[in-house]
Amino acid sequence: MKREKYPMTDDEVRIALALGSCRFLPGTFDKRLANSLHSIAVSKKEVTESQREWMYRLLYKYRKQLPGLYEKHKGHQHCNQLKTF
Repeated sequence: MKREKYPMTDDEVRIALALGSCRFLPGTFDKRLANSLHSIAVSKKEVTESQREWMYRLLYKYRKQLPGLYEKHKGHQHCNQLKTF
């Protein structure tokens, strides 16, 4: 099953580029995903809905490192809580 992909908005590109400059613990899922989103933004590729959702969840998790972006997007449905399993 192929997942549908969507182009990143200008705001999402800014978030992905900013996440690429955050500090993470080595070898974590967050770091791998942020680096992946950063490279997608640089190469102007498309993202899936899941990648888009996790981008906003990372923005929430690292909001202290990205206060300006967080303030702008804190009303987004995925930018106000971490997903729990």
